[in-house]
Amino acid sequence: MSIISESEYLKSLESARLVQLGLLPKKRHLNKVIPNSFVIYEPKDYVSGDFYWVGNKNDLSYIVLGDCTGHGISAALLSVLALNLFEYVIMNKGLKRVDKILCEVDKKFIESFKGEEDILDNPWIDLAIVAIDKENNKVYFSSANRKALLVKKNGHDEIFKGSKYPIGGWQIEKERSFAPTIIPFQKGDIIYLGSDGFQDQIGGTRGKKYKSKQLHQLLVQISQLPLSLQKSTLEKELKSWKGKESQTDDVCLMGIRL
Repeated sequence: MSIISESEYLKSLESARLVQLGLLPKKRHLNKVIPNSFVIYEPKDYVSGDFYWVGNKNDLSYIVLGDCTGHGISAALLSVLALNLFEYVIMNKGLKRVDKILCEVDKKFIESFKGEEDILDNPWIDLAIVAIDKENNKVYFSSANRKALLVKKNGHDEIFKGSKYPIGGWQIEKERSFAPTIIPFQKGDIIYLGSDGFQDQIGGTRGKKYKSKQLHQLLVQISQLPLSLQKSTLEKELKSWKGKESQTDDVCLMGIRL
């Protein structure tokens, strides 16, 4: 058996990174589905277990943001599986309701590992899905162990929570549903979705986690800024907080101006 050198290994990881980026929504597609938005996507190690997917179907704009178990190569492979499942369930199978979509993705994800429980880990995905109904000014939200933050034009904010269990993880819960929430909005409101990478980043003067409360407060504070400035502000804040610490986890954060 041949042993690859470190340089060859790093070259293969760089190639894998480019492949994964190619599977994520292209900028032109992102702008077509959600023209007023930004995405921060920063893998911890070349490839990422975080992912996002967007698509137009059934007169709705769908956005999915997920965080697969762990990070690195195994998590990246799970993200590829997830991207394919959402493409199939929404675009090909045509399921419309966000809760039904998650139930179907959950079923297909678990089926992918059937018969392998004794030799594999117990992989799962934390994720949120929103479907934007622009005609009726409503967002349909459902999630698997992730939240969404809505900040209105007047500065009022509200956090929406979904189901407490993830996609997959067959040992966690047998009978699951992903209850939907209907969120009315006005033009100019903004909704944020993200993985836990930003708030779990170690740093600051005391080497502590950033924490979700601090991120929540920052998002509300910058919510009325232009989206490009919001993105750069968040990137600078993450870099400043991290300082000399290594990146703790994959980071993915999305803001959508409704």
